[in-house]
Amino acid sequence: MGYGTPIRILHSLLALSMLTQLAVGELMDVPEVEDEHEAAMNWIMPAIAHEGEHHAAAAGPVVETLGFEVHEFLGLFIGGLLLARIILALTSVPGAGFRDLLPWLFADGRKKLGEEIKAQMAGWKQAKLAPPEEGETVARMVHGLILLASIAMAITGSILFFGWSQTTPQTEFIEFIAETHELVVGGLEALIGAHILAVIIHQRMGHNIIARIKPGA
Repeated sequence: MGYGTPIRILHSLLALSMLTQLAVGELMDVPEVEDEHEAAMNWIMPAIAHEGEHHAAAAGPVVETLGFEVHEFLGLFIGGLLLARIILALTSVPGAGFRDLLPWLFADGRKKLGEEIKAQMAGWKQAKLAPPEEGETVARMVHGLILLASIAMAITGSILFFGWSQTTPQTEFIEFIAETHELVVGGLEALIGAHILAVIIHQRMGHNIIARIKPGA
């Protein structure tokens, strides 16, 4: 079973925007006001090195960097794409449904998933993948995991968008959400990395898997 045109388009948009977002997130500077203790600690060594000529700066507003602003607005764009993807999952578009994305939630999906994993396990150990038509359930399960991680990233990112302070130190709740956001991003990066590696292996084996999801193919 192939993928409908809306899924192909959304997949491409999500892939491009999320890879860009992850790169921006790693490179950007986060505008954050440190509390008095953190600020003092950060200035201890420079103060010693320069014989006390420097003093801890008073906490105040921190200007947003371009990277941070791009990260914010790109995050909102990705959130919109994810909402569209969830809506598509409620339709009859081929390859869009929750039964495809979350097979472990359904009895028939769990059975098929178990059969595919058992049949392909030996090949995985040798970095060999079965043809796409023999591993549909596993492949779409990976898409589902990426979607779930992306939704978690979007939710925590949205909370940070509205709750992040540039004038005062962060609250414990926002710090917790920020740590959760970073943890989810790390998991998402691992999933996307594994997904890209699988695509590369499929292509090297002549499966031409990109044509199955590429818009207009």
